[in-house]
Amino acid sequence: MPEPDFQSASFREAELRSERTRVKVLLGVLASLLVLILIRAGVSLAQGHTGQAWPFALALGLTAAYEAAWLVFLGRAITFGASISRPRWIGSILVESLLPTAVVLLQVHTPLIGPQRALASPVLLVYLLFTILSALHLDPSLPRMAGGFAAAGYSLVAIYTFLRFPEAAGNEKLLAYATAFSCAVLLCLGGFAAGAVAGQIRLSVVAAIQEAAARAKIAHDLSIANSIQQGLLPKDPPQVEGFDIAGWNRPADETGGDYFDWQQLPEGQVAFTIADVTGHGIGPALCMSTCRAYARAGFTEERDLQDFLCSLNEFLYQDLPPEKFVTMAVGLLDPDEASLELISAGHGPLLHYLSAEDRFRSYDAQGLPLGLIPNLNYSRPQVLKFAPGDILVLVTDGFIEWANKDDEEFGQRRLTEVIRANRSMPAAKIISELYAAVSRFAGREPQFDDLTALIVKRI
Repeated sequence: MPEPDFQSASFREAELRSERTRVKVLLGVLASLLVLILIRAGVSLAQGHTGQAWPFALALGLTAAYEAAWLVFLGRAITFGASISRPRWIGSILVESLLPTAVVLLQVHTPLIGPQRALASPVLLVYLLFTILSALHLDPSLPRMAGGFAAAGYSLVAIYTFLRFPEAAGNEKLLAYATAFSCAVLLCLGGFAAGAVAGQIRLSVVAAIQEAAARAKIAHDLSIANSIQQGLLPKDPPQVEGFDIAGWNRPADETGGDYFDWQQLPEGQVAFTIADVTGHGIGPALCMSTCRAYARAGFTEERDLQDFLCSLNEFLYQDLPPEKFVTMAVGLLDPDEASLELISAGHGPLLHYLSAEDRFRSYDAQGLPLGLIPNLNYSRPQVLKFAPGDILVLVTDGFIEWANKDDEEFGQRRLTEVIRANRSMPAAKIISELYAAVSRFAGREPQFDDLTALIVKRI
């Protein structure tokens, strides 16, 4: 599989962060090796051998100093969003391969180890450790180089040893040469194995970055859609003498299928709508926008609510997907008469609080939801008379059906209790208290449906 050509800023940052993690691990390894050398030095000192450990400690110290400087360089590159040139990456691999090579060379000249044992000492594992960690470079070619540098360094030391100390090969020179060659080949193969791992890690990182970018784009688009949708809702309540009117909407997702609206008509009447498209999310939001456009256009031509709903149903039946429909309640307020015609296409609850009697009157729907079937007819609207203090409450089922941890829904009874308890408040405050009450009731349970409320109150 070809290596991905993905050099975005996000990938470069991921590459640098991965390298920083690798260097931190490597510094921990070097510290552990230094402790191990000091322990062995103490043992050697106890046996009367002095001056054996300091060259190894010096090599480790120099390598650790280089890695610490490299770590600082990486931190600055991440902070300033800089990239690292390929020669620098290669140089870092080369410098790191020098440590085990130098240690093996030192062991050749160490009396306790000598040329015969140096070429098969545990230092070979340090070569492999460095090569394995190089997989975190996220560039498959760099671990392969690490393996190549390790094999080359070891081979040079082996050649030097056999030439400088012929006795290191013993009586079976061919076997000694073959063993050294096998070690070099294994170091090189380790680099290719680490390169394969680095390639898979790179693919995973690229896929994760691409997925994150796609999610960010979707979130950005949904944020724009939310702004557009919220912009379609009325900004200010209509100025109607003798009435206090408020509406509110909170979608369950970034976008939703609920909406409310009002239009002040030339004759002094005010048309109200509250609607709920099945589902929530971007699809119902688009359906909601269509429904709102048709409703607004319809009120400019039609004042008869029965004809209005019949006409709207035909448009929505033609435009909505088969699985979608709209429940809607429509009101036409006459401020002079303090009366309101109310008609519902499958929407509820429709609650009218009668202040003088301190009770609620509930109204049934006059027909099916919009968009289900063509050629629907609706019954005549209810006519509500408003006395001072009377309140019309129109909400979507998100309020009623929001359940708590015991799967108990908020319900219509609690809704009416909140309205009654706050009946003296302004309309907007009543809605605020209603939302606060249902939120307290639900607790930590998430909001699964859109919430919309519209209140018309006679002052």
